[in-house]
Amino acid sequence: MQVKKNHIQIVLSVIIGLIFACFGVFLFSNFQYRGLTIKDNVYPSISAGNFNSFMYGIWVLLGSGFMADWFLEFSAANIANSSIGAILFGDTILPAILTWFTVGFSISIIVKGFKRGLIVSLIIFLSVFFLWLITGIFAGADITAIFITNILNTLSEIFTILISLIPGSVIGGLIRTRLVSLKK
Repeated sequence: MQVKKNHIQIVLSVIIGLIFACFGVFLFSNFQYRGLTIKDNVYPSISAGNFNSFMYGIWVLLGSGFMADWFLEFSAANIANSSIGAILFGDTILPAILTWFTVGFSISIIVKGFKRGLIVSLIIFLSVFFLWLITGIFAGADITAIFITNILNTLSEIFTILISLIPGSVIGGLIRTRLVSLKK
């Protein structure tokens, strides 16, 4: 069986997308995002030696990309207490936006095109989201409370991801398509 170049590109983009989705917020926030650090919060849980602690560490790592709440950050009360520039360029929402933009952008650059890049980016998002849910169940987190009592927050977090993932995918795909057409 011969391995096609497109398959290698898709596998590489999935690996890079997963790495950025897991560690991006820490990279873009100087390795401390909303009070979480890999050294203090994720690594001790992963290396504790039991299954529940390991799953909790993975749950925290995967969930760090889902912590930016667009509706809460840009609510009237929050804007009254702070400026829009401070909210947008602060330590809460910008790392998540940059993370998911980079995920979409890098995937689209690697797979050559915004349609395939957008599809693979959305698959990465859904994969990370479902892995986060599954590890949360094994870690003993109250997943029902996350969705039932905080449904608006959950939808806002998903909205935040999508408003940065989709433009990243489209821009990366258009740049890659333009670069390929310039080579010809």
